[in-house]
Amino acid sequence: MRLVAMYIEDHEYLFDGPQSVNFGGKFLYSFSKGESADNIIVTREANSSFIEGFFNLTSSKSLTTNLSAIVGQNGAGKSSLLDIIRSTFIRNQYALPQSRSLLLVESTIEDKVFVLRNDFDQISLSYKVTDEKGKSKDKVEELTLTPNKKIQTLYYSPHFDYKYNPNFDNIDEYDISFDRILEEDLEELSEKDTNDGGNSYSISQELVFKNSLRQIEFLSSDLVTKHNIFRDIYPLKEHGNPILEIRGYKKAERDWNTPNGFRQILELINNKNEQELGDWAKVRDDGNLDQSEVHKYIFKREVITAILSIIHQQMEKENHYLSEGRFPFADLKDNLDKLSSYELLNLFIENAEIGKGKNSSRILAESGLRELIDKIFSAVDDIHTEPLVNNRAFRTSKENAIEILSLQRKFVNTFNRYYHLFVKADKDYTLSDNYKIEGFVNYMPFDQRLSSGEHALLNLFSRIYHFLAVNLRDNQFRKLHDHYIVLLDEADLSFHPTWKRRYVKALLQTLPFFFEQLDKHPSIQIIFTTHDPLTLSDLPNQNVVYLKRSSYEEVTNVVDYNDEDRPSSTFGANISELLAGSFFMDGALVGDFAQDVIHDTIKWLKSTNKENFDRYSKIIKMIDEPIVQTKLAEMYDEKMTDNLQVSVIDDQIRKLQELRNKLDK
Repeated sequence: MRLVAMYIEDHEYLFDGPQSVNFGGKFLYSFSKGESADNIIVTREANSSFIEGFFNLTSSKSLTTNLSAIVGQNGAGKSSLLDIIRSTFIRNQYALPQSRSLLLVESTIEDKVFVLRNDFDQISLSYKVTDEKGKSKDKVEELTLTPNKKIQTLYYSPHFDYKYNPNFDNIDEYDISFDRILEEDLEELSEKDTNDGGNSYSISQELVFKNSLRQIEFLSSDLVTKHNIFRDIYPLKEHGNPILEIRGYKKAERDWNTPNGFRQILELINNKNEQELGDWAKVRDDGNLDQSEVHKYIFKREVITAILSIIHQQMEKENHYLSEGRFPFADLKDNLDKLSSYELLNLFIENAEIGKGKNSSRILAESGLRELIDKIFSAVDDIHTEPLVNNRAFRTSKENAIEILSLQRKFVNTFNRYYHLFVKADKDYTLSDNYKIEGFVNYMPFDQRLSSGEHALLNLFSRIYHFLAVNLRDNQFRKLHDHYIVLLDEADLSFHPTWKRRYVKALLQTLPFFFEQLDKHPSIQIIFTTHDPLTLSDLPNQNVVYLKRSSYEEVTNVVDYNDEDRPSSTFGANISELLAGSFFMDGALVGDFAQDVIHDTIKWLKSTNKENFDRYSKIIKMIDEPIVQTKLAEMYDEKMTDNLQVSVIDDQIRKLQELRNKLDK
């Protein structure tokens, strides 16, 4: 199956008249009114550029039946078209956008067309057939509905734009946009905050935690580790086991608010830890020692350093109510000097009472901090096949990484909850905004930190993988469909041009394997919105939907496939042509600032004014378009009786020679 066409008679705000949309199927479809307003006649003609199986690049059992793009200026309605498609699968009629629409799907098994959505009474398909005598005649057949249960959309958007969509709020179960993911990630915290009467948890920590789990799950999956589906596309193939990094904390310089009862034991732990680090540093280069064990030992002391720093910093955040913290130092003093820094830290965690009066608590013991430390240490001890990444980062298994991050989450949430409850009970104290403790263990997918583009890439694939795994593959109450329409709303937003060039190929080579994990091995098609010309160069022209909106005061029009204003080139086309045509860009293909500067230069060249000649000669030398630069240099020489053209030509020769040298190498 594949969604191939839409007819939109009207829309609550987007269009001012009927619109026809084609996504590039076996046929191209046109729509007209029949005898009544509720009778739609569909006609079609063969799509001359259609090739069955054109987008199947893998051996996956899940086939890609079509791939299409929607382009247009900002505000032209690209996302609204996706909304119309999504609304077809919403049962609540009050959630539908105010749009009267018709959606058609082609069967890839038999030469038939079905109606996916019908807001009209009768749909007739009129087409020509050839009889036994070779004569062509018209044939009309009534189109029937295909059950929606066979088809389902999956919507992804990387945007977080605070945009409330009344049509889909809490209704579209197949929405994995950033807005929806954010809401789900914070849902648990929202429930806890309501019960406790306030915002007591770290929102940023919760979001990092949930996003890390998705990334770990995806990067540890067979798709990446065994099948290596990103081979020669994106650098995910370099991933090994998850990396956990210990954040380096700087010890607070002052010591004003740390409880007197804590200062001696914390100082003892810190001194013992520094002593142990110093002793091992002296023998680090001893060839008789197992260097991996040395690094493990140093790593553990870095963990202790981070914990001491984070506790000390927390106590120095103007939390005066901690002044009565207690630790039974005198009762344990005889044994303390013999203990290691690890043993001393555990002793502190188990016995420290934080707070005052009836609100005091052994919150560190209840927070799971000790379990977190032990799990980190045991995970480090289990490393046998590969060394630590460095003294503050190590690779571990998917299971260990998830457990460590979960224990850290418990520690952070428990500790922050205690702070909130204390202030709630103490009316004389107001908690500052910086009271919340953050974790000290970071998840890193790779040895180096990710750029925004790499995060965007990883989030796209990890969120799709997570949704399919949790909601469809591993859910015993799942409802599987035969065909999925993957709607990607500017998912390439943060990609570097090199990655955007690979975007279409990456989708075609990877997404089928995501869906192949489902029992039915459903077919898929992909419809995405974009502003990128590199992406369009991978699509046949009939697979591109062009939306044109001349200004915000005017309505949007879909440029039909036979419209003379429709751009004629996409597949393998020159990027400049794609920019000028496909995105309806007015004016020159340069930035407005550069264009204004060039126009000002031309105005000066045509005038009799010879002041500021040095400024304009520099501007002309600065221009990198050779034809424009040469012509302006010629005008400059005529005006100033100078020889700027020689300088410009010499510079062009230099650039050409540099290019020649690169080619020779």
